[in-house]
Amino acid sequence: MFKKVFSSVLISIFLVCLGGTTADVKASTTQAVSNDTEFTVSIDGKNIPSKYVQPYQDSNSTVMVSLNVFSGKLNGNLKVGTNTAEFITPTYTINLKNSNKKISVNNNNIILSTAPIIKTNFVFVPLEFFSRIFGKTINWDNSTKSIKITTPEKVQINQESSYISQKLDAYLSALQNTDNFHGSVLAARNGKILLDKGYGKSDFQQNIQNTQNTTFPIGSMTKQFTAMAIMQLVEKGLINTGDPISKYIPDFPRGDTITIGNLLTHSSGIVNCTNLPEFWSMNQYSLGDINKVMDIFKNKPLEFKPGSNFSYSNSGYILLGYIITKVSKMSYEDYLQKNIFQPLDMKNTGLSYNGSEKMYSSTGYGGYLDVYSVNDEATLKGTYGAGCLYSSTEDLYKWDRALYTEKLVKKSTLDNIFSDHMAMTSSGPYYGYGWMLSNGKYGRKIYHGGNTVGFTSNIARYPDKNLTIIILTNVGYYNINPLNDTLAGIILGENYELPAAKHVVNLNVKNLDKYIGSYKLQNSPGNVSITTDGKSIFYEQNNQGEKYQLYPQSQVKFFLRIADVNLKFDTDNNGEITGLELSQPALGLNLHADKTE
Repeated sequence: MFKKVFSSVLISIFLVCLGGTTADVKASTTQAVSNDTEFTVSIDGKNIPSKYVQPYQDSNSTVMVSLNVFSGKLNGNLKVGTNTAEFITPTYTINLKNSNKKISVNNNNIILSTAPIIKTNFVFVPLEFFSRIFGKTINWDNSTKSIKITTPEKVQINQESSYISQKLDAYLSALQNTDNFHGSVLAARNGKILLDKGYGKSDFQQNIQNTQNTTFPIGSMTKQFTAMAIMQLVEKGLINTGDPISKYIPDFPRGDTITIGNLLTHSSGIVNCTNLPEFWSMNQYSLGDINKVMDIFKNKPLEFKPGSNFSYSNSGYILLGYIITKVSKMSYEDYLQKNIFQPLDMKNTGLSYNGSEKMYSSTGYGGYLDVYSVNDEATLKGTYGAGCLYSSTEDLYKWDRALYTEKLVKKSTLDNIFSDHMAMTSSGPYYGYGWMLSNGKYGRKIYHGGNTVGFTSNIARYPDKNLTIIILTNVGYYNINPLNDTLAGIILGENYELPAAKHVVNLNVKNLDKYIGSYKLQNSPGNVSITTDGKSIFYEQNNQGEKYQLYPQSQVKFFLRIADVNLKFDTDNNGEITGLELSQPALGLNLHADKTE
């Protein structure tokens, strides 16, 4: 379910953005524009003149474009009648009726969310028409009124492993149907792609589908590219990992005690800027100035002596991005384009924002079974070398393949990048240079995720199995590491269960009062309140004033629809409620609360 407007912030302990920060996120609404608003339209990188048949947004803010303009680009012939139209291509025969959502495609019916409009020999269709029927990747940017339609490259799936591909597809389709998974997934083994597919929607408002070429912000996955750039400069003799950062940023406080290596391994002691309220209060202009972003953390006291501990810090990788520009005398993006993206033919990777223009094609959403649109500009514009990039699964697979070669750096440098430089906890995993590293059931695992307000990403490489899984999502917060391991297990022949839907049962309204009360959280600040309206029960945290309906799976098990949060009430021998267990699988949170009244 898509909720167009969501008027409040999420439960504070359950909303996590890039780097583990909690922030207030408010929904944005799309405003309808007048018919005389200028749109820009392109297909496969070429602008399409639309002077006489401008796209427009209807009363529901759905973008309608003229099929007449695209007929030639789709190798089709459009015949328009008074209230009907026929569009014939080498592959499809499509019949449309004015104001009728049902269209015929090769004699099979498809229901669009918005009906085509036929008027004065012109046929206007919603953007989903191109996504659902022709499999195009659609990038609609409401802020700039730009429409980019691209044709995904055809990727050959390993036919010998079609059975595995089918199992992966079945699992992810079930996940989409049960847990509202929306994103793109690529899985490959031994250099052969097993699955490369989009699931769900890249834009709920326009009903545009995700494809294998949909582009997503990748958040902290940016760090592996920043680290690679640093190590390329090391190979060139322009940087040394043992250099103090004062060599490149002379005015940085205590910069003579912090090394490049400390920044790479999150062992600098520099406070994580995305944990600071000052970061979230910055305006868009200030976020676009890296010096202003550095100003909010550089004078903060160090959390520990550099090199003595691990503490994940986006600040460190922001500094590394800045150092890349200082040493290379190029912008961060230009350096990556010239030295990484272009050599690897990564055409769908770059900065998430070019000034005010959004460069990626997906739209970010928060929530769980119920979702709402969010604004990710802060974490995409203000994190630079820590989290500013977008990409696609196919581009990231090109990146993965290159890491088995010496296309970018020497093998000795790669070995250094993938070394266990710093323990993240006393028992692991470890942090290398821009990568997390662990040893598990499937051998060595090299991985890194990215979490922003509206997007979650992850690449997991299992070199002992020559296996790679890349997942990019645009709804909610997913703990992708377990999903990676599940998909790896399916590929390697492990037993698994398909995700199961959460079924709602009926509650006895006469017994609702037994749940009502205040519950004190253990080992965590705050409290939980359970209230009722006589028909249902509601969850409220820390007296924030926002109540969320709880949906019963049994008489003691409940869940929220706005976030992946589960509650289980504890009972005594008499059936009285004594407390509750609160969990959010995506964050690995399990909390207990005692009933106090």
